[in-house]
Amino acid sequence: MKFPFNVVHVSGNVLFAARGGKIHSFSLEDGSHFSTWKHPDVDRVDAAVKAISGDILTENPVTKAHIAEEEDGSGPPAKRQRTEEPKDETTPAKPEVQEGTQISEETKSEGKKKGGKKSKNRQNQQRAKDHNISRVPDRPVITHLTSTLDGSHILAITGHDKSIWVFENDGKGSLNQISKRTLPKRPSDVVIGPDSQIIVADKFGDVYSLPLLYDPALQTASTPAPAKPAYKPSANTTTVHSKRNLRALQEQQRQMELSTRTKNDSSSKAESPEFEITLLLGHVSMLTALVMGESEGRRYILTADRDEHIRVSRYVPQSYVIEGFCFGHTEFISSMVIPASRGDVLVSGGGDEDLFVWDWKSNKLLSTISILSLAQKVLPEITKVAVSGLYSLVYPHGGSDLVYVLAICQDISAIFSWQLTKNHALNHPAIIQLPGKPLSLSIKPGNGNEAPKIVAALDPSDPTQARSLAVYSLTMTDEKLATNTIALVDDDDIEDAELDVNEKIVRSLLYNTEPLRKQATEREEERGEEQVPEDQMMEEAGPAEKQ
Repeated sequence: MKFPFNVVHVSGNVLFAARGGKIHSFSLEDGSHFSTWKHPDVDRVDAAVKAISGDILTENPVTKAHIAEEEDGSGPPAKRQRTEEPKDETTPAKPEVQEGTQISEETKSEGKKKGGKKSKNRQNQQRAKDHNISRVPDRPVITHLTSTLDGSHILAITGHDKSIWVFENDGKGSLNQISKRTLPKRPSDVVIGPDSQIIVADKFGDVYSLPLLYDPALQTASTPAPAKPAYKPSANTTTVHSKRNLRALQEQQRQMELSTRTKNDSSSKAESPEFEITLLLGHVSMLTALVMGESEGRRYILTADRDEHIRVSRYVPQSYVIEGFCFGHTEFISSMVIPASRGDVLVSGGGDEDLFVWDWKSNKLLSTISILSLAQKVLPEITKVAVSGLYSLVYPHGGSDLVYVLAICQDISAIFSWQLTKNHALNHPAIIQLPGKPLSLSIKPGNGNEAPKIVAALDPSDPTQARSLAVYSLTMTDEKLATNTIALVDDDDIEDAELDVNEKIVRSLLYNTEPLRKQATEREEERGEEQVPEDQMMEEAGPAEKQ
């Protein structure tokens, strides 16, 4: 299969669509292709894949001939190919473990001669595949695309090298790279603040800010940046209530001690960013979603993590002030959205069967709506959902604007939509069936009498072989959203230029929402160690807190 488009972002009349390590730009008016930006590692990966393909083509004729001779028994025994490191001759070979332990002894003895050599050939071929995969460098994948409010700059994140890329956008689909910065940890979400600050969350629970515009030449020529104070976890023994999180806190404190001891040790220097970056806040758990809110003229940072927490913190420079938490989720949170024109409302979703609607400023739960019951109309056999994206749009109707919330779920070929009413309820549920599994959505707002459009990046790996990128014009019936027309972009040449990729590789890179769900062992540990006596916590954490 071809690597699908996996992230889309609309800026004005231009669609930016990421496909692996490339960013393509298209016109939303006629679907024509404008330009392509390519990550430097793309060519390295393609060269490695082509080299491996050449090796396989060279080896295939011999392999097939040997297999044919062994199957009919007409040829001499094939010479054993050495596929592993030489073993010690004194070490006895381990007996092969046969599959299907309930097969009768007669069947086993009958198939020994016929299946023995085939099994070895399959094992050798699998070892060769594993070896070939290890020869391919990390595949560059753009995980996030966003832009400034005026569309003058586009920001992209690549996960394999933990880098943030900033481009100038000329408004006509041409991107000019102006900076690349590598972060200490892999980013999990990003927004651009109105003050031209990049706010980025990472998978280790920290949120940083860094300026949007950055000139490496000026940074190198300037005086060294002043030393930043040592990182101190925002959590402490009075805010941690389980042994699991206490151990995580102690590990952070021990790491901080180690960093302090080795700060001036030239033999153990740690690489630090050579650009301005400021730590704003931290969670004990993996951060999964990040949005910015505003209330009464003050800005806030809203963060969500794998431990079902939504935290409301003040914006820079008081990001250390926690305004409150929105508690109610029982599974991981993977996506949040503050709907357009409804800045007082937050909608969140993840591994729960419901979506949650919040008054985030007062940390109050306003309503919930089942997304599982809607998903079961598409796939009746499912018992759980993993929300991979939440979006919102405004639909002009009868002189007023109707606000809608959209959701996509991992492995479900549909878009789910609800109207957000004035009393903060999600009503008028609707299902937009798709010819593939949605990986990302972006909204082109309506203009005057023109209805909004949805751009969808789809995984066409299923038998329908749908196109990976489509633009859906919307219509409304009984205040429920539906698709009116479908427009395709001009990506035939792009499709032909893409190399084939193993479907398992695509899935491991793009389907990462459901794995956030905690396993039964993690749940049992949390239930069994829910509360820790305060004196025990102080006793265990005491030595680590002495800084």
